[in-house]
Amino acid sequence: MAYQKLSPIDQISEGKIYSFSTRYLEIAIVRKSDEFFAFEDVCSHDGGSISDGEIEENRVICPRHFAAFDMKTGEVLCMPATEGLKIFPTRVHEGFLEVLLEDE
Repeated sequence: MAYQKLSPIDQISEGKIYSFSTRYLEIAIVRKSDEFFAFEDVCSHDGGSISDGEIEENRVICPRHFAAFDMKTGEVLCMPATEGLKIFPTRVHEGFLEVLLEDE
């Protein structure tokens, strides 16, 4: 496993969902104050991108069928999804947001 650099933290605004491409998957990022949350940018219900969805407190809501997930834990909070989101650890290193990914 290794950290992958995604973006300077000053380019990530609070309360928006950003999508970043890695070699094998899309990662969604949300900033809340000085915390960063990363999860796979795929709704477990229908396989579509979740980064066009909404943020409400600690919930990310899918734009198509309104499945809701806890962005800290990936837990399903509202159906129609029944499987949680894959979560990735984050860190800030030298002003950049990095996400811990399995070796690609």
